[in-house]
Amino acid sequence: MSALTNSNSNAGLRPSARWILAVFGAVQLVNGLWAVLAPRSFYEDFPFGRGWVELLPPYSDHLLRDVGGLYLATAVVLLAAAISMTRATVLVACFSWLTFALPHAIYHAFHLEPYGAGDAIANAIVLAVAVLLPAWVLVAVARRPRSRHAVRPPEPRPGTPRIAGVPDPGDVPYVPAALWRVMEPVRVFAHHPKLLMGYGALELASERAQLLPTRLKHLAELRAGMICGCEWCLDFGSWLSTDLGIDEAELRDLPRYWESERFTDAERLALDFATGMSRSPVDVPDALFDRLREHFDEAQLVELTNIVALENYRARFNWALGIEGQDFSEGSFCVPAEAAQASDEAPR
Repeated sequence: MSALTNSNSNAGLRPSARWILAVFGAVQLVNGLWAVLAPRSFYEDFPFGRGWVELLPPYSDHLLRDVGGLYLATAVVLLAAAISMTRATVLVACFSWLTFALPHAIYHAFHLEPYGAGDAIANAIVLAVAVLLPAWVLVAVARRPRSRHAVRPPEPRPGTPRIAGVPDPGDVPYVPAALWRVMEPVRVFAHHPKLLMGYGALELASERAQLLPTRLKHLAELRAGMICGCEWCLDFGSWLSTDLGIDEAELRDLPRYWESERFTDAERLALDFATGMSRSPVDVPDALFDRLREHFDEAQLVELTNIVALENYRARFNWALGIEGQDFSEGSFCVPAEAAQASDEAPR
């Protein structure tokens, strides 16, 4: 939904990538502690008593402890990436790991003579896996940020807004040209560069806030856009949904989310909250807020309130200035707008 959205969200990254990072991080943690705390045992017994290190002497207490420290450092980076799953941390973790693992694998590939046939084959397999799996994660994550609006940006429809968008991105150099070409609200906002800078900072801070699941926040934004009836918001938000793990069936269920089994209890509460916040006047009773407290802490509630309020801001800005949809969701399902007043079938 955000006009200044970026690709650091963890929602689009594959679960298999998280598992790979977590497993490699756990292995490095165990091996690092072993080498640091018991270097002689690591030298003689790694792995599982096979003595792979011992077959390439000599023993060095200093070197083994240093290697253990290196293992612990890579464990920290890999586990941090597995937990956060932001694009930047995953890329740094994979690149750091491969900086170690690739030269390590090349060295051992040319020093398999001391090993028996079984150990040599196992050694080669382990080293290959240690390079290939993180390399796959690196490539998969590096490719992931190519969002669909980078593939086929819809052309702005000239004359639709009440205020025509600024045509030349060079007039405001801190706005990326690709974003400029796609986002009609940004082009309109650019008539007031200082406000555009402030608005962009708020969008960026809201995007980087990650105390809540990205999916839940996006659902709340969509619901607010439905209540406010913002055509541009729903067009763009529906288009982004697939990349955020929300399929067409869930989008179709959104107008009757309180009856659908496709949403969790926490998501339904967030949607209730977005619905009440977006009414005129606002309708958020104490009972609803008490239920929200059972699922979210105070910081998360502030983040949820902010994103719903921000969507209301976008919607009313677009409505007032006549900014309509840009056919982002053309050819796919677009969530419909809903009357701003409460319907006869109100949510829970």
